[in-house]
Amino acid sequence: MECRDAQFYLRLRRHTTDELGPDVAGTLEGHLAICPACAADGRAAVSFDRALTAAMRAVPVPSGLREKLFTQAASAQGAVLRHKLYRTGGLVTAAVLLIGIGFGVFSSTRPKADSELLTRTATDQANDPAGSVGRFLAAKKLPDRLPMPFDYDLLVHVGTDEVQGQQVPVVVFRSSNGDSGFAKVYIFKSDSRFDLRGLQDAQGSHARAQVLVGQDKFRGATYVFVHTGRDLKPFLLNRNGGGNPA
Repeated sequence: MECRDAQFYLRLRRHTTDELGPDVAGTLEGHLAICPACAADGRAAVSFDRALTAAMRAVPVPSGLREKLFTQAASAQGAVLRHKLYRTGGLVTAAVLLIGIGFGVFSSTRPKADSELLTRTATDQANDPAGSVGRFLAAKKLPDRLPMPFDYDLLVHVGTDEVQGQQVPVVVFRSSNGDSGFAKVYIFKSDSRFDLRGLQDAQGSHARAQVLVGQDKFRGATYVFVHTGRDLKPFLLNRNGGGNPA
């Protein structure tokens, strides 16, 4: 071991409480045995450390200082913990308040189901089916009657139906033949979100669709009659006459 290495390990030994390991410690001691200069530096360092330790131990420590330091440290740590707790508690409280407010707003904006209203609506439709259809169409800003003489005693439903993601007014009639036939009348406003250009009749395996563009009193509306059977006769008042939209 050279002197520079010995000097390095002497400094390291002072700061690591002589934990150099047996191999390095043995080599260092062998060098100190044959090198007076390094040995003198080692003895000087040991003497200095001992003197400093003795001087520090000779300084009188005021009574209760240790307990005071521990108390101050505990108090400071407690303040930090309380601050974190208050902050966390505040955030939780704010979140709970926001959730409560949001739920309250959501609850207040939801319509309340009214079975009596449903009963009155059904009664009105049963007592005056044609009038109920007219009032519904007028509320939708549409002509208040249909362009075909439907038999309103066959009325099943008046409301809206979802068509390609949009709600469209619809009036539904059952067949007078006593079978499961039906006719649905979809009413599209000309200023609706639908592109009505090129809309035409269609034929399916069990139903047909017939298109009627409203004229005169029915201007501004396009009617699509989707029905079972060959024509609309089973759903009209004058069943002996024509069954196609005029």
